[in-house]
Amino acid sequence: MTGPRIQTAPHLTDQQTAVLLAFARGQQPGKIATALGISVHTVRTYLRAIFVALNAENLANAVGIACALNLLDSDQILQGGPHAR
Repeated sequence: MTGPRIQTAPHLTDQQTAVLLAFARGQQPGKIATALGISVHTVRTYLRAIFVALNAENLANAVGIACALNLLDSDQILQGGPHAR
């Protein structure tokens, strides 16, 4: 007999968090890849892994879930947005 299944909060790696944050700031995959020193293919692979980890359907959903779970915070997103001064 097994006990109740305990769900743990999703975990993102530091690289996955950096990729999600960059997308949330409106950056394009090529710019994200260059900034992180990885390939565009790797950026897209991380994004797919983020969707799975967060059970997200799209980027906006992933960002919302990450913010709700305190994996990202809105101040982080706003500080580095494409229109930040």
